[in-house]
Amino acid sequence: MKLEEGVRYAADLLLSLPKKTMIRVISHIDADGIASASIIALALQRAGYRYHISIKRTDPNLMNELEKENDLIIFADIGSGYLREMENIKSNIIILEHHLSHDEPPSNVMYINARLYGIDGSKEACGASVCYAFAKAIDEGNVDLSQLAIIGMIGDKQHFEGYNKQILDEAIGNGYVETRDEYIFTGRTLKDALENSIEPYFTNFQNANHFIEEIGLEPQKNFDEIDEGGRKKLLSALTIKLIEQGCNEIEWKRKVVYGKYYGNLYDMASKFNASARMNESGVGIAAGMGDKRAVEKLFILQEKYRDEIRKEMRSLEKKEAHEMKKYLYFYTEKPPLSGVLAGLAVKYLPNFNKGKPVLAMAYNTNTIEISSRANNDMVENGINLGIAMRKAAMAAGGSGGGHPIAAGATIPRENEKIFLEELDSCL
Repeated sequence: MKLEEGVRYAADLLLSLPKKTMIRVISHIDADGIASASIIALALQRAGYRYHISIKRTDPNLMNELEKENDLIIFADIGSGYLREMENIKSNIIILEHHLSHDEPPSNVMYINARLYGIDGSKEACGASVCYAFAKAIDEGNVDLSQLAIIGMIGDKQHFEGYNKQILDEAIGNGYVETRDEYIFTGRTLKDALENSIEPYFTNFQNANHFIEEIGLEPQKNFDEIDEGGRKKLLSALTIKLIEQGCNEIEWKRKVVYGKYYGNLYDMASKFNASARMNESGVGIAAGMGDKRAVEKLFILQEKYRDEIRKEMRSLEKKEAHEMKKYLYFYTEKPPLSGVLAGLAVKYLPNFNKGKPVLAMAYNTNTIEISSRANNDMVENGINLGIAMRKAAMAAGGSGGGHPIAAGATIPRENEKIFLEELDSCL
């Protein structure tokens, strides 16, 4: 069976309900989750259904909030880790997912996971990709929602391969997106571009004037104002700097996707992620549904979010990692930033770049939120954070999971040592 056939059954279940039925939608607290929720909301609205959206992080108690629900519940980009608990819910449930699962769905759950259809859920289909397939099964006219699916792919750092490539080609063919080859530099001046850059992240660039002047360029010039010779000098110097930082994945130009309704989809993915991490998910969903005022708010949220990331990264530059045999970890007081900080640390910080996955640990009142990140080389050598984090979290009385390259967990605070030791043995 193909994914398109699977989502057709799910669409039939939805369309069997009377119009104006209230549909409960649960989605994940990241850019892919925001894009997924936006796709579902627009598809439901166009089909004549009401909806109530909640954006949630993975939590062992998530299902407790839903046991009294009576209408159809749709889980988007979340749900694979809760299949056992779902049999206690009286409602019919549709799950639209791409994360790893280790349990069988109960009879009240229609489980649509890209992985069940031979699609790599880490690279070739994100939550928004599956939600887009569902939206098209509801109505073929929902092809414009391909823009949101692509935002989800970018937000989850996936590839334009497999099913994702099919969606991109469909979006281009229908005139909803176009691609342009562009340099990654953004900022009014070279100084701004280097000091404020997050991807890539440059260490010791609180003031980049000296670096820029040393290669014969003017800090106040814009990248577009530099001739080809100047660009080559700048990019060569920055490549050497990143290699010295231990980074082995370097790109200065990429194919940027622009959407008819959303502009630069890489930028919109960043904005969606900022709205999720800054506890303003509703703003991201409103923007996804076409609210122009929400897009303006997203710009402000994005700037605040990026400022917080830079501040935390400057601090991490000066810290030594806690080291286990198989991984490194650090503590952060910013739980919403833990995933991005771990990802940037493993890629760009010499003090964390030791060929091991990196964990970010954030204390809450009674729990610890943990985000882990690896790189492609580690995954190719057999690292699977999704499986390891799940096993270690379960041993510590919590829950966890994700992808081979990126995963998360939530555990009771008192079981921190159990988790750390178990993860070391699992990896």
